[in-house]
Amino acid sequence: MELSYSLHLGNDKNKSIKARQEAKNTPSGTTSKNNNAIQNVKQLGKVNHHNLRQYDNNQELIKTIKGSNDIVKDVKELYLELFDEARLKYNNKQTRDDRKIDNYFNKIANDTKHDLACEIVIELGNMEYWDEKSLEYKYQMTQVFEQQLEDIQEIVPDFYIANATIHFDEHSPHMHIVGVPVKENCKTGLSRQVGKTSIFTKESLVVIQDKMRERCINEFNIAYGLDSKLKEKEKGKNRDITSYERKVFNERVKGLKQEISNLQNEVSDLEDNKKSINKQIDKLNKDKTDIVDEIDKKKKLNNKIVIKSKNQLLDENKKLKVENEHLKSINYQTETRYNDLKERTDYLIYHLNKIIKKLPEFIQNLIDRLFNYNNINIKYFKQQYDPEVIRKREKSFKGFNLFNKKEIDKSTQHINDEMNEVAEEFYKEKKDKEKDNSFER
Repeated sequence: MELSYSLHLGNDKNKSIKARQEAKNTPSGTTSKNNNAIQNVKQLGKVNHHNLRQYDNNQELIKTIKGSNDIVKDVKELYLELFDEARLKYNNKQTRDDRKIDNYFNKIANDTKHDLACEIVIELGNMEYWDEKSLEYKYQMTQVFEQQLEDIQEIVPDFYIANATIHFDEHSPHMHIVGVPVKENCKTGLSRQVGKTSIFTKESLVVIQDKMRERCINEFNIAYGLDSKLKEKEKGKNRDITSYERKVFNERVKGLKQEISNLQNEVSDLEDNKKSINKQIDKLNKDKTDIVDEIDKKKKLNNKIVIKSKNQLLDENKKLKVENEHLKSINYQTETRYNDLKERTDYLIYHLNKIIKKLPEFIQNLIDRLFNYNNINIKYFKQQYDPEVIRKREKSFKGFNLFNKKEIDKSTQHINDEMNEVAEEFYKEKKDKEKDNSFER
């Protein structure tokens, strides 16, 4: 596991735009400008207000490990301790009272060319690491920060600490150190003076950061029983920042955390929707499978029906073809018989006409041959074959079609009837004649 480390000079409220641009191009990511610090009592009061959280009821989340609950008082007392002896020596050398210094703290507080104090902020680990950790787990960082306080006094002996406060009320535990950098052996003014630009330079800040990083991670592993490593130091990471920037940053982090929480909720909702959609998809796939199976069954059944119907149609077609051939044969036979009968009928009619024409002559000959013309009552025959009678008969046959079968049958029947009548008359006459002859004998 790798942890990030940050050590930076705080409160650059009065930093110029030029100073901000220069800070981006320095190895430490900061500057040693004299206005990059706490410049007056008003700024020191704001630091006191922010660091000690006297407006907040959650004082258990604020732990002061050096100094008191009044940073302004702590800095004033430190000034007396550090500079009062040098102030007295300086005043003793002055022949004019207006050059003497009554209170070195007040003098620097009203001097825009010097910084009143400096603030250093130290932080190990980021929000991502500390976010899910318990408060008890965070409290163990007190040991680490106490050791860091000793380390910075050792590494930067000319930086005297007035107050050190740990914050556990934000996303990551971090420590605010307020102190006074001191410059020794000054040629003008006091021999010992406040001197931020002499202690915290671009070069010295890089060395301080590197040493403090290593000691911090070592103490962290001891306190937590871990074997963590530091992330690689990034250029500009340890730049000077203000309390306002940190507040804005924390608010932004809080906002991002809320956005992440909202996104997680949305992701959770999307996952639920995804599950619901997947269930619907599974159901649709099952329905699709069932529909496809049903379609396949219908297709198979339809194919069977089609094949069966086709086979039935083929069979029926074959039968119809056979029947058609049979009907053709019957038709041919019928047509043949019809032609044959027609031919015979025509032949019969032809000869029948000839017979009809010769019938009177034939009957006359028949009568002449069978009977003696003198012994027969020829009155009847004369009547039957009288030209006038024949003419009437011919008139009754007017329009008669010899080639009409019905007419032929009718004519034939008529001829037979007439022949029967003639025969009956003939036999009757014969019987009468034989009866008369018997009486005569």
